[in-house]
Amino acid sequence: MKKRVIASLLTVATVLSLAACGKSFTCDICGEKKSGKSYKETILGQDVLYCKDCHEAFEELGNELKNLFN
Repeated sequence: MKKRVIASLLTVATVLSLAACGKSFTCDICGEKKSGKSYKETILGQDVLYCKDCHEAFEELGNELKNLFN
């Protein structure tokens, strides 16, 4: 019984560790290792993968530029 419990816990730990690693990526803009939602754009023929923080910074910059020219 003790061996089954330990085997079950190790199996669950392995599955969780593999699931957590599947969503991580390195942001091409800031260079940080991130997890969660990623954004992908093609800029001058290059695919760029970037994080939510960089996406929000781009959105803010776009809004400031819009306000500047209106």
